[in-house]
Amino acid sequence: MNRFVRLEIITEDKIGMTLAILSQIYSANINLNSLEVFPKKVCVKMLSIDEAKKNLLIKNLSGLDGVIAINEIDLLSYETSERKLHAIINSVEDGIISINKDYKIEIFNDYCENIFNCKKEDVLGTDIRKLINNNSSITNLMKKENKHKDFQLNIESTGNKQYISTENLIKDDDDKILGAVISIKDTERAIQIANIISANKADAFKDIIGNSPSIEKVKEMAQLVAKNDSTILLRGESGTGKELFAKAIQNLSNRRSKSFVTLNCAALPDTLIESELFGYEKGSFTGAFEGGKDGLFKEAHGGTLFLDEIGELSGAMQAKLLRVLQEKSIRKIGSTKEEKVDVRIIAATNKDLEKMIQDNSFREDLYYRLNVIPIHIPPLRERLEDIPLFVAFFINSFNKKLDKIVEGAEGEFVNRLMKHSWPGNVRELKNVIERAMNLCEGSFLRTENLIIASHKNISAPESYLYSRDSLPLKKLVEDCEKGAIKSALINNKSIRAAAKALGVSHTTIINKVKKYNIKW
Repeated sequence: MNRFVRLEIITEDKIGMTLAILSQIYSANINLNSLEVFPKKVCVKMLSIDEAKKNLLIKNLSGLDGVIAINEIDLLSYETSERKLHAIINSVEDGIISINKDYKIEIFNDYCENIFNCKKEDVLGTDIRKLINNNSSITNLMKKENKHKDFQLNIESTGNKQYISTENLIKDDDDKILGAVISIKDTERAIQIANIISANKADAFKDIIGNSPSIEKVKEMAQLVAKNDSTILLRGESGTGKELFAKAIQNLSNRRSKSFVTLNCAALPDTLIESELFGYEKGSFTGAFEGGKDGLFKEAHGGTLFLDEIGELSGAMQAKLLRVLQEKSIRKIGSTKEEKVDVRIIAATNKDLEKMIQDNSFREDLYYRLNVIPIHIPPLRERLEDIPLFVAFFINSFNKKLDKIVEGAEGEFVNRLMKHSWPGNVRELKNVIERAMNLCEGSFLRTENLIIASHKNISAPESYLYSRDSLPLKKLVEDCEKGAIKSALINNKSIRAAAKALGVSHTTIINKVKKYNIKW
């Protein structure tokens, strides 16, 4: 037996119709559950009554002045909308939680049951802070400045998996907070979707600009080996596009639907590189996430791990990386458990690894593990005929970024570019074009817009520093220090190499880069 009776009452557009209908229901001693009022229509939802009582009510309602027709219906319109909404919420592969201003859970979709390993009946009406504890983003949800915020969740009930969460506040017309909606996405799944989208391009290598014989030969080689799982070592000067090639290889590989994870080996000290690569158990060291963390090898499982600046790894880290490549397994910091990983390695370097082997600064056994398929990316000076293509590409890109309408570049502008040696390669060319775009006031880039920095003396000249006698000594010293560090970074291509050239520690350079906000 149906628990409810629902009636649709069609009426004339008269004042007092709703009150008259409610009076009849009240007089019949029937419990009213819900009421909807529309122009020329009133819908009621009542607790179930026997057939005789229902027919009597319909007869009495039909006798009211202004009632045109009465129909028995399956659902009120708000119930239909509510069921459609719940169907949509439960069909998405994201967790959806809605809470009120007191943090009580009002909506908890089916996918959330999988994430939190619990039934919605057990959590509806409970405080979300009990479900997701030790998370400041959840605790501070109801602050007015939180309009749309992303944050990371580590949920132990699902094997300590990582999720990306987004919250949106629900507000009334007076901007008063009524609650919030939280969406929770599996980080690994998000990466897979992004990679699938990028992999659907007809040709993953179309993003690599150039049609010169030298670059076409490299593209053909990369396309040939992309679908295999052998380790690739990308060789080339800084700024030649090694990471772009790595991404293109991933997008053409059989692993394209899985994660593409990157690590710059020169950007972190050994202790951080180890924890980033292998992860750690909870409580392994001060400052660690309370629930521990999966490393990049685990994150890249089934996909590709791109190790940039591989020549900057210390001897100790080289040995640990070699072990992973040999054993196909990792061990988190603070753990005794071995975990199998299925990862394709693409490494990159601008160093002379062969010379480093002779100097005993790079392991020969690791070299052979990495150098299965060597791919040499030519510097820009060896493919100058590609410069016009780069110019057109960068003009189009910076038109959008700078809100400009530059149509192209004059011939002499391009000729000047093709006479330069480009020690900074494509990265330097991009810098020059962006500078020219900022200076351009017409429809075409001209030679007067062209400024190419001298690599012989990138930092400020001494005459400039010492002529500013109005500045205090501390400021002069800081300016000089900043210039020296920036010059060393550009000339040596990595933080470790710059530190060695300046005779200071790797950590000192990192701290100074942060202090002076140095971009390089």
